[in-house]
Amino acid sequence: MKTVRNCSLRLRVLALMLIPILYSCHYSEIPLEPEQDFFPLSEKAKTVYKKEFISTADESVWATDTVTLSVSGDTLIDGLTYKKIINEYGLLEKVVRREGGKYFGRNHEMYGGFTMEYLFLDVNVPANGMWDHIKEEGMTKTEYVVKEVKSNQVINGIEYKNVTKIEVNYYNKYNDGINFELNYSALHYYADGVGEIYTYYPYPASGMFCDLNISILPASK
Repeated sequence: MKTVRNCSLRLRVLALMLIPILYSCHYSEIPLEPEQDFFPLSEKAKTVYKKEFISTADESVWATDTVTLSVSGDTLIDGLTYKKIINEYGLLEKVVRREGGKYFGRNHEMYGGFTMEYLFLDVNVPANGMWDHIKEEGMTKTEYVVKEVKSNQVINGIEYKNVTKIEVNYYNKYNDGINFELNYSALHYYADGVGEIYTYYPYPASGMFCDLNISILPASK
């Protein structure tokens, strides 16, 4: 009897020892993807951009300027928490929040003020994928088309890897009230771990008689 009990006890101990081994083996077969962040919202993070106004007549640089954007605390809108992004003068430039690979804003890009929430970046959408937003009671539409994913881009002499390129098309029905017509197209480039590295707004989207390029400057400048 003693031998049988000892054998039974040893089997139970061995079974308990195998549980963590089996658990580890089962989950080690599932590779964990590193978390990607194409619009970092770390508190007090600062990014400097160069703004170039390009003449539509001869493509010469009409004027240049810089803007420094930094993440500055939270703001609550309709029960949702956003990060505030301000410029060097303390003025609010945009509000952004993230859910996984989706980034939402209310006054990012060409929207002014606290508009309805809209999705401006979804890094899980593959190349040639798209989504859109219908606005102004169906009179306008913003269409997002993913042109490239995981590409390399050189901006101001710095190469960025794992870049997502998005074309943003703005439509309206102002002419006949029925059919959407393309008004203008903008471009946005987002780099993993860095954020938005380049933006292009054509005239008249820039609000001036020229196109507008906004490109990230190297940290050393």
